[in-house]
Amino acid sequence: METGIGTMLCIGGAAVDRKYRALDAIRPGTSNPVHSERSFGGVARNVAENVARLGVSVSLASILGQDDNGRALLDDLQRLGIGTQFMAISDEHATAEYVAVLQPDGELALGLANMSIFDGLTPALLRKVEPHFRSAWLFADCNLPSETLHALVDVARRQSLTLAVDAVSTPKVMRLPQDLTGVGLLFLNLDEARACLGEPEASPEKAAARLRACGAERVVLTLGGAGLIVADQSGARQVGATRAKITDATGAGDALIAATLVALVKGYSLTEAARLGTAAAALTVESTASVRPDLSFALLETTLSLRADPTFEGEPS
Repeated sequence: METGIGTMLCIGGAAVDRKYRALDAIRPGTSNPVHSERSFGGVARNVAENVARLGVSVSLASILGQDDNGRALLDDLQRLGIGTQFMAISDEHATAEYVAVLQPDGELALGLANMSIFDGLTPALLRKVEPHFRSAWLFADCNLPSETLHALVDVARRQSLTLAVDAVSTPKVMRLPQDLTGVGLLFLNLDEARACLGEPEASPEKAAARLRACGAERVVLTLGGAGLIVADQSGARQVGATRAKITDATGAGDALIAATLVALVKGYSLTEAARLGTAAAALTVESTASVRPDLSFALLETTLSLRADPTFEGEPS
């Protein structure tokens, strides 16, 4: 049995994803014909798969139910070469499930999530993994209970670990501690940043600066089609989006996170890493899969060189 966790450890959500793509524009209150498919998802799981496809060794710490979905998900992780030695099994809850209802153009119309199993990702479970933290970069998503996120940030602060965190959603970002010291890299969008700060009118630049003032060492603040803002000790910089034709928007944020982290592991600057992240997001929205199966670091670099939009590069105005 494996004992090491490789270069990166992802902690958080692993779920079964079900996608229903409408054949015509969705009409509320009536039956809508769709195409359907099942795949595997969850933020931490998706980030782990993207990291593995980008050539970096990675393990996943999450929790599954004792059911067919859980067994299939575990088998798939092993097929992908993702370390599963820190996966937990619940005898109380079913494996998490996320349902995405998509418009014909791939835009999300409605998302439904059954994530109660993640309440089992307790600080006690975290302590079983803690002895291995120092040998890896850590990534956690806010599917973790608040108590567990607080414990993880505290461990990262005390042990000077490299911890990246994704907000996941506006309600879930509120699970983070107000003191973000210990968070080495925080990924979130503008709505999540405003919710976290309690400042509903904050500009992107102000939000990024305020998050750093709260203790986050580095911030990646995504702005949809306008790209993103990165902020660190040297200030804030805006990075343009990589052009893409959307087929399915599911998983784009997870790909951006994974590519940014892999690039940082490889020694790229935060700005360069985030630019590669936008390329990963663009490639993912052009695929019908939540994680693009032909993703590679070479493909990222090629895509960025061919399609990067320089319009937004540089200091925010």
